[in-house]
Amino acid sequence: MLLTEHEAKALLITQNISVPASTLLENVGRLPDFQKMGSVVKAQVLHGNRALLHLVQVTTTAEETLSECTKMFNATDYYGDPIEQVLIEEKITFSEEVYLSLSYDTHVRRLVCSYSSEGGVGMDNRGDSLEMVELSVLSEPTHFSPAPELLEIVQKLWRVFTQNDAVLVEINPLVQTRSGFVCLDAKIELEDAARFRHVDWKQVQRAAGEKKRTKLEQAALSISRSDHRGVAGESFFEFPGGTIGILASGGGASALVMDGLIQSGLNPANYTEYSGNPTAPKVQKLTELVAGIEGLEAILVVGSTANFTDIYETLSGVVAGLLSSKLSDQFPIVIRRGGPRWEEAFSFVRETLPQDRFMVSLLGPDVPILDSLSVLKVALAKRAKRTGKESH
Repeated sequence: MLLTEHEAKALLITQNISVPASTLLENVGRLPDFQKMGSVVKAQVLHGNRALLHLVQVTTTAEETLSECTKMFNATDYYGDPIEQVLIEEKITFSEEVYLSLSYDTHVRRLVCSYSSEGGVGMDNRGDSLEMVELSVLSEPTHFSPAPELLEIVQKLWRVFTQNDAVLVEINPLVQTRSGFVCLDAKIELEDAARFRHVDWKQVQRAAGEKKRTKLEQAALSISRSDHRGVAGESFFEFPGGTIGILASGGGASALVMDGLIQSGLNPANYTEYSGNPTAPKVQKLTELVAGIEGLEAILVVGSTANFTDIYETLSGVVAGLLSSKLSDQFPIVIRRGGPRWEEAFSFVRETLPQDRFMVSLLGPDVPILDSLSVLKVALAKRAKRTGKESH
């Protein structure tokens, strides 16, 4: 879960890390009193490189600040979403700027602190300037050799990191002023899986680095988190204009199928995954969500051979979701699954889904996953011939 800058700084303040005086605006309203000293106007968005996109502006007068705020509230972010919050900060005079972050390094399998004496804009292009120091999540660091004067700041960041189940805590830049070090910008990413430990996270539904969720994506996330049994809609991406509804299982198989769909000239309407042995009611709700997407021409239920996911349980949910949908007229459904009770599940599907409403193709674990796409194209062609409508 990626935080906006002002949310990240609020966590830093809990450990007495200095940040500029600021005011958060959700519309063009009263300007802060520190305006006379100069301001920095920042759009609160969930992506980096704001300065390069003109979403960070330095102003010297109230008129300039008001103008820049107005421009930002009328602009969109990198993802095309409207900007809903603008942070106005006091302009800080400093002598040097550095980069400092804590994160998990998958190569050394440890918590590491990254430091560079060359902080600020363009850090993505200065990765070779970074020095890495391995830390422990069990004990607070007692020394910081690259810059001993920053040990206290590193210790504070360590507390922010460990107490908030973070995966990234970054300050860029951390600047030296006459009164000490000040954080001018911050990025914090929290571990979604730790949500159960943090009641205050319940109202925040963001995926790290993603654009804001659509209503459909938010609904899928709510389905997935409705109980503790597996996931069903935790990952959900909507592709407007697509015509193939996707209910996938298994990360590798899911990626393979999405690549195959696009290479085959077929247009997915969504991507979502159910796995970890979710209950039938949970899969039913996710199926209903997918089946309700406007403009669908077929639904593909696809996955690798499961180890412990009950195929009968999950396909029972798919069947219930299809029956409660508005789909009809021999709507194409292609199912490729394998795993516990798959043969029993296929018999249930054949017996339960009406042939006048659904044209069902059932493919077992002996059929290669990508062969399901060929079967899907044949089903689309049959329906197009019958209805006189060309598929897309």
